[in-house]
Amino acid sequence: MNREIPAKIFYEDDEVIVVADHRPRAPVHLLIIPRQETKNFYETPPEMLDMLNRKVKLIAEKLGITDHFRIIINNGYCQEIDHLHYHFLSDRGVDKLTWIP
Repeated sequence: MNREIPAKIFYEDDEVIVVADHRPRAPVHLLIIPRQETKNFYETPPEMLDMLNRKVKLIAEKLGITDHFRIIINNGYCQEIDHLHYHFLSDRGVDKLTWIP
C-alpha cells in the first residue's frame, strides 16, 4: 500500500486497492488487495473476507462480467507475498478496463 512498486490501478477506496497483476494469466487479471494488512486467508477475520467478497462483486459489475470470472486465493502455497489478496481473472471485460492515473 506504500506504492513502492509501480502498478496499474483499476479501482481504489478506503478498504481496497485493485491493480493489474504484473504477470497476467488471463486477459483480465486483477489483484484485489485489502488496505488492512492480513497475512493469509486462514488468519483473516470473517468480516474482512465478507468485505473482499463484496469488492469482488463490485469489480465484476464494473467490468460487466457478473457471470464470467474466477477468483483465486493462495494461502501459503504459491503465495508470493505475505499479504492476503484475491486474484480476479476473466477472458471477458477487457474493453472496460480503465486505469486510474
